[in-house]
Amino acid sequence: MTLSNTSAAETGEDFSPRPLLDAFENFQGCFVDLEHNVTISASELRRLKDEILRTMRGLGLRAGECLVTAPPNGTLFAAVWAASLELGASPILAHENTPQLELEHMAWQWGARFVVAAATGDSRGMNITEGSRTVTSHGELGWRQIALDDSHREPLRLVAVPLHPTSGTSGGPKIALRPGRCAVAEPLHYIETLGLDKSDSILCATPMSHAYAYGMCLVAALLTSARLLFMRHFNPTLLLGAINHQRVSVFPAVPFMLDAMLAAAPGQLTGRPRITLSAGAPLPPETVEKFRERWGLAIRPLYGTTETGGIAIGWAEDGAQGGVGHPMKGVEVDLHAADGHSNILRVRSGSMMAGYLEGGQVSRAVLTDGWLETGDLARIDERGRIHLQGRLSEVINVFGFKVIPKEVEEVIAMLPEVAEVKVYGAHWKGEEEVEAAVVRRAPIDEGQILKHCDQHLVSYKCPTAIHFVESLPRTAAGKIAMERLPGRGKG
Repeated sequence: MTLSNTSAAETGEDFSPRPLLDAFENFQGCFVDLEHNVTISASELRRLKDEILRTMRGLGLRAGECLVTAPPNGTLFAAVWAASLELGASPILAHENTPQLELEHMAWQWGARFVVAAATGDSRGMNITEGSRTVTSHGELGWRQIALDDSHREPLRLVAVPLHPTSGTSGGPKIALRPGRCAVAEPLHYIETLGLDKSDSILCATPMSHAYAYGMCLVAALLTSARLLFMRHFNPTLLLGAINHQRVSVFPAVPFMLDAMLAAAPGQLTGRPRITLSAGAPLPPETVEKFRERWGLAIRPLYGTTETGGIAIGWAEDGAQGGVGHPMKGVEVDLHAADGHSNILRVRSGSMMAGYLEGGQVSRAVLTDGWLETGDLARIDERGRIHLQGRLSEVINVFGFKVIPKEVEEVIAMLPEVAEVKVYGAHWKGEEEVEAAVVRRAPIDEGQILKHCDQHLVSYKCPTAIHFVESLPRTAAGKIAMERLPGRGKG
């Protein structure tokens, strides 16, 4: 099956990258690299994009191909993303800290011939050709060509469609297609709901590969020509300094960042963002209260998914009560009955994905009349505010990043000393951690397993604890009894 912009139009599907490329070309704001205290103008950003585009063409990357992209956050991310779309290639947006072995696995899985990431001098990969480098004033990029055989080539030809890895609503690894029309619709919802414009300074401390920062920071800044401040790696001291001295007006955060700020700054916070958001994971009410008591700042919950884009933005009182607020302008929600539940939240909006990349096709099976079931249990109160009540799946939420247990289990099971393994989420001090129960067939210790995971998985997917058990607890029907796994009951 081939899907180009032309064939997509023939089926009524608009996959054109033009809305995104227009936003990039018309951007009149600037990027600010907080770690290096450097301001990058819009014209310099476009020159960097042109430089990377020449590299892509020189390497032989062609329109209609996918490539795995894991560049550093900020300027290089934006330039690689824009260059890919201008060439007609579809970037698979991966976390910057993803190990080479996992990037290579993603390339094999989705039929991408190239991987681009920060150049580290350590390939850690297998079956790849010698890489090349692009040296820019904003950092080095390493390019590696993957040796694919026919079984690893995707028959689907996508032209300039941003691709987002996701757990999906069923917990399995998928790729969500977010073409230009929906990728622009999402930040337009933010812009209209929050009143964003070119006078704003948006602080991006979350990786732009994450769907939240991609829409709320990168594309929103491009559309409004707002000033975008970024850091490559989260640093609470740097973040606090930016808020105090860089006129930050919009701060899209995740809960662990907010807690890190509280721990790092017992004194005054002199900067006053007019909007502070929290997304990616449940916002603890005590965090909301501490920000209000210490600094007089209101934290507003934001709720969304990779597939739907942003869904709801609340006010501080919503977060304090465990809610996520009203649907944003342009977003419809309702409660749907399925799987034995009568309160599964479903969503419909212009920012909805086009579908999942599955089995060489664009699958729209999860979309019904434009509606998508989120997999979240919820209630909607008399004022129309959404209150989330849990997930249907076992997907683990680590600081806003979704971890699919099966992916981690497959990595641990590679070790010959491991007979059986079950990966699961355990709560500790309000956060969720990845843990694993392991049945050994030969001697092996926790350190060996953790080192192996570190070599094959991005950091947030790595277990924080390994529990060795004689056997995995099972029900009479043979299913693993999740409630009896070690560490499930800790606070």
